[in-house]
Amino acid sequence: MLLSDVSAAMITIPLSTEDLTKVRLAPSPLWETVTSFGVLLHHGRDSVHAPWVTRTRRVLPGTDLSPLVAAMCVAGRCPDFMTPPPDASVATFGEELELLRATPAEVVHEEVAMFVRDAEERFGSLAPEQTRLPERYLGDPEGSLERLVDALRRFHDLALAPYWPRIQEHLEGDAIKRGKVLALGGIEVLLSGLHPKASYEGGVLKLDKSFEAVLKPAGRGITLVPCVFAWPRVEVLIQPGYRPTVAYGPRGVARLWTAASATHNGTALEAALSSGRAGVLKGLLPAPRTTTELARQLSLSPAAVSAHLSRLRVARLVEPHRSGRRVYYRLSSAGESLLGIFGELE
Repeated sequence: MLLSDVSAAMITIPLSTEDLTKVRLAPSPLWETVTSFGVLLHHGRDSVHAPWVTRTRRVLPGTDLSPLVAAMCVAGRCPDFMTPPPDASVATFGEELELLRATPAEVVHEEVAMFVRDAEERFGSLAPEQTRLPERYLGDPEGSLERLVDALRRFHDLALAPYWPRIQEHLEGDAIKRGKVLALGGIEVLLSGLHPKASYEGGVLKLDKSFEAVLKPAGRGITLVPCVFAWPRVEVLIQPGYRPTVAYGPRGVARLWTAASATHNGTALEAALSSGRAGVLKGLLPAPRTTTELARQLSLSPAAVSAHLSRLRVARLVEPHRSGRRVYYRLSSAGESLLGIFGELE
């Protein structure tokens, strides 16, 4: 359950020597999608993400997101199964959605019921609508889960996909910085500088939160999730059935929405493919290019370009070919035809 801070209190996480050897850094598209919807639903223009909120609200009218609203009707909280510890730092959003879709119905029912009880204990009686909305999951957990997955995909495609390359680049930049900190200063420096609301001393990680709790990893380690939409909060997955997980907002998030590149009007091709994939596809004109060349040309990270090329290759819009040790990508006939249809060949 994502638990956001409201007033000063403390979550304490004692980390053994074994736990410290199992500290993992794992960005998660699913966590970004869930937390971004929470920002949209409960924080809006009061957050550093206000420019994103304004633009996103323009594209969402008519989109059925009711399963998300029902699951996140209480600010700062959602059922645990929606944000499990990321299994791999390179997992795609589609892969994470399939893992979410495989959640057993009994787990959905149990965790939604726990979510409601916890909210009532912390805030007293809930508004009638807040009580009524989660009942959809209790009455039909399997069907509600399917509808939730579909809603998450719709929301991600409209609200996050157009910005994903720059979000991913920001997360990768944070991961590189954390890696350098770990290499030069060790695990203590990494954890003590994680977030303004986090401190580490004597083998204990402490987080400023709205309630008191002690989490014991018991040799499982801890997963750290850099999450753009967590800023300025730090969020924690605390239920005993999950590996202890802390999501923190990396610094410099505001620059994501104030950069000049964030304000383009977009094209029909970008609306169809997302701005990132459209840029990569157009970048192969007039000649084939390597991943590194495209990354330099488009001011994206090589990892982001590689991800876009992988999707375009699956769609048979691009074709790889090897020349010595280099792999070049070129437009397929279908890719060239698509650019022609959208008037991008000139």
